This record gives sequence, C-alpha cells and structure tokens, in this order.
Amino acid sequence: MGKIAVITGGGRGIGRAITLALAQKKFKVVVTYFTRRDCCEQTAAEVHELGCETLVVQADVTKRESVRQLISSATDKFGTVDVLVNNAGILQQKPFNTISDEEWDTMLATNLKSVFLCSQEVMPVMMRQGGGSIINISSSGGQLGGMLAVHYAVSKAGVIALTRSLARVGAPDGIRVNCVTPGLIETEMSQKEIHSEVGLQKIGKEIPLRRAGQVEEVATAVAFLACDEASYITGQSINVNGGLYMG
Repeated sequence: MGKIAVITGGGRGIGRAITLALAQKKFKVVVTYFTRRDCCEQTAAEVHELGCETLVVQADVTKRESVRQLISSATDKFGTVDVLVNNAGILQQKPFNTISDEEWDTMLATNLKSVFLCSQEVMPVMMRQGGGSIINISSSGGQLGGMLAVHYAVSKAGVIALTRSLARVGAPDGIRVNCVTPGLIETEMSQKEIHSEVGLQKIGKEIPLRRAGQVEEVATAVAFLACDEASYITGQSINVNGGLYMG
C-alpha cells in the first residue's frame, strides 16, 4: 500500500506541485482547500491520471474542530497519515504602520497557528503507527525579514522555530519534522511581487541565480523529505531560493 499524505492548500500553486510530486511517487493524497474547490478538483483529476487515489476535503486550518475533521476524514478513507505537508498560507504586502490588528491576527492564524493545529492533531496518529514525516512550508521572508510584509515574515519565522521544536518533540516516536523555505517562486500569489520594483531588484541583484524559482523545484525538496531516503533528516530547513539566503 502506498503511503498517505495530507497536503493543506494542495490545490494550486506550490501546494498543487507538491501534491503531484507525491502522486508521482505513488502516495495517496488528501488535498485541502478553504474556498477554491475547483482548483482542488482539477488537481485531484490530475492525480487520478497518475493512477493514484485522492481525497478532497474542505478545511479551515485555523480552526481546531475543522482540523480534527480533516485528520478524521483522512484516516477514515485511508487508515492512517504518513506525511503531513503544512502548506496553506497567505501573503499580504503593505507598509508596517498600516497593518491592522485583524490583518496581523489573520496572517498568524493562517500561516502559523494552522501548522500548530495540524501537527498537534496528526502526531497521535503517527505515534500509533511508529513514525511519520511532517513538512512545513516557510519562506525566506522568515529568515531575512521584510519591510513590506512584516506580519508575513513573523509568521514564517515562527514556522521555522516551530519546526525545530516539533522535531525534538517527535523524534522519540519516529516522527521527523522538517521545513522547506522557498524564496521568490513563480505562483499566482507572488506575481505582484515578482513584477514590482522590489521584486525585479531582488532577481537582478540579490538572487545569485538571477531568476525566480519554479513550484516544481520546491515540490522536489518536499517529496525528498517525505520519503524514506530522508530518514535521518529532522529539524532542518531546506532552502529553495536561488541563493537569496544562505544559511
């Protein structure tokens, strides 16, 4: 039986690429969405074309009960969860002094609290089966900071710290926890940044490889961490950023 992976926000962008990369490795995949079911259904159809089973679940990953229902749906369908990819996230760029309380809270709930909730709910399942792999998607913004996305940078830095802590928590039970930190990647969400003055300067002067990355390049790193070949890797941040941040 193929391994079972849950990918939050797996219907589009980086999440879609991750879903397809795992399906190519014969994972059975559970793909979540919050509002865009059409994207998830399209991704699920592509998974079926690869000969793999999938399950599409609507989930608000900022809410405990919704996350519980997600994990329950996954285990009811497939029996267990071997891999969790905490990918769901949002990006907002605006000057620091204009960020509202609501925008701050929404950013941290979507990008950081969701990782806490999903990990906390899936770890007992992984403990019962003797192990598993949790892969969190952070960002180079969480390593470098960002003048136009302070709340985003804070949330993604928190994901890195949470990854390291959970790696220590999960290790005695065979649960590996790692992080992939993409840089400037071509997605629907990043188009505004890529074509902005700041984005063009980043590509031209700050990224040694002088280009934005592709979603498949991020997905390759995630797929590696999900597989047994990475069985001695935990607590790490794998940078996929063209050299934007080296550390």
